[in-house]
Amino acid sequence: MRIAIIGAGFTGAQLTLELLKRAPRGTTILLFERSGVFGPGLAYSTIHADHLLNVRAANMSAFEDDPAHFLRWLWARNAPEAPASDIPPSGHAFVPRGVYGAYLAATLAEAETEAHPRVVVERLPQAVEALDEAADGVFLRLTGGAEIAADIAVVATGNNPPLWPNPRGIEDVPADRLIGDPWDDAALGRIGPDQSVILLGTGLTTVDVVTVLGRRGHRGHITAISRRGQLSRVHDQTRSWPPFLAPQTVEPRIAAYMRRVRQEIARAAAEGIDWRSVIDAIRPHTQGLWRALPAAERRRFLRHVRPWWEIHRHRMAPQVAAGIERLMAAGTMTIAAGRVAGWAASGAGVAVTVKPRQGGATITLTADHVVNCTGASVDYRHLKAPLIRSLLDQGLARPDDLGLGLDVNDRLQLIGADGAARPRIFALGPPTKAMFWEITAVPDIRKQGRAFALRLFPNPV
Repeated sequence: MRIAIIGAGFTGAQLTLELLKRAPRGTTILLFERSGVFGPGLAYSTIHADHLLNVRAANMSAFEDDPAHFLRWLWARNAPEAPASDIPPSGHAFVPRGVYGAYLAATLAEAETEAHPRVVVERLPQAVEALDEAADGVFLRLTGGAEIAADIAVVATGNNPPLWPNPRGIEDVPADRLIGDPWDDAALGRIGPDQSVILLGTGLTTVDVVTVLGRRGHRGHITAISRRGQLSRVHDQTRSWPPFLAPQTVEPRIAAYMRRVRQEIARAAAEGIDWRSVIDAIRPHTQGLWRALPAAERRRFLRHVRPWWEIHRHRMAPQVAAGIERLMAAGTMTIAAGRVAGWAASGAGVAVTVKPRQGGATITLTADHVVNCTGASVDYRHLKAPLIRSLLDQGLARPDDLGLGLDVNDRLQLIGADGAARPRIFALGPPTKAMFWEITAVPDIRKQGRAFALRLFPNPV
């Protein structure tokens, strides 16, 4: 069997690890990664030691059935950037993301070495630009026109780059003053130490960019803009809290969910237990709770609750939060709540028109540079990536109704424009957000990858 996996960041690498444990002899895994870096992906390829994981090391194993795997690797490696003495038995530590990238690369390489000689991984540092489906397989068309055949294909392309919000007038802004990719280290290097910066978004990507600028000695003023002007909350030690919210125990309505969560947080507070423990207790049931909601309730969540869920669920490492607090206390960084209403050039820089959240007249903010930190684009109708455009244009895939990703069924097969499942084309990870909602963090993706591998090869060899 020939399995093509398109993308070798965490999603693709983790699926490869699971397949290597279960695939029968004669299996070939075609692992495509256009960057040529297999394992870390964009998220964990950072070179900055100040870019820390936003999840405790205890929750970052690559294997669903071996939760301590990453911790054991850290303790055995005992690297200067993540010494074993800094990793407690509880795993409550936030190590550099580059260290985690090294873990993924090393784990993938080790698994390939230990696999049966007739279970092969072919690493292909090439971009897949299109897929064609036939009755007996799929054909992958690569950049340059070459084709490779496989029995099935898995779209594991991870997160998409952000799109500029309300781009009216943006064409008048000097291109070198706009940084559309917040992970482009060379582009961030264009920002001078005393230049002012506007960051679009106040989530974890914004925190990462501020951290990079600070490490480079940036002194200029930073303004971060988001609809509600809320920063992510901060991680703290948590205690085990019993499960309390599951699809079978509460009415599938957002109001009912929220009421139950507030009640539980109040009960925990009365016992001296922090709200974080309550939120973490929801994690095992998040996908089931989402899937139980009718479409109208899902839309209600996206309109009214999503920002609050994001800042409480996806939290900052304490060390990083301390740096942000220092900048805000010094007045070097400010937060603005509003939406972008337009763009213009301002001298050699940028003028951003903002409609304040509380209403009133628009305001204009100016800066030397603007960095787009709004997060991954999930509305596939507007993406221009060749593979995605090809799938949509051919009718092999369709966007979901909520604009969160690609439409898939329970088996993770893509749903085509005709409403039928594509029997040989699957998607894993962030493209399946509409089905699962929580599918960007390591614990969720590794569970999905293992379940997919078990369906494909139910009998271990």
